[in-house]
Amino acid sequence: MPEFSKSFHGLFQNGKPANLLYQRLEEALQQGSKVRIETNNDSFTGVPIELDGEFVEILALSVLEEEEEEETAFSRTTWLVRLSCIEAVAYSSEHWSKDRLENLLAGEDKDD
Repeated sequence: MPEFSKSFHGLFQNGKPANLLYQRLEEALQQGSKVRIETNNDSFTGVPIELDGEFVEILALSVLEEEEEEETAFSRTTWLVRLSCIEAVAYSSEHWSKDRLENLLAGEDKDD
């Protein structure tokens, strides 16, 4: 099995990202979309805020429990993940209303 990190040495071909993982992370970065990243040992969920040929930086915002003081009601965590460690990335590609989903499932998509 080839070493995964070697695939990032040629990240760009003809001015475009050559690696599908990098492309999806770049799209999420540009759109401000939330992603979930799976590595061998962990998973990370948040919005990409920085991306280069070796790392992606993921920002996660969370609301702390009600028992916590108001001064610390929110938490911000930033994850720096090495691209070569990523095994999977989940991201939203489309959103539908309940009515649209029901129409799609029934085969009656009226938007097309």
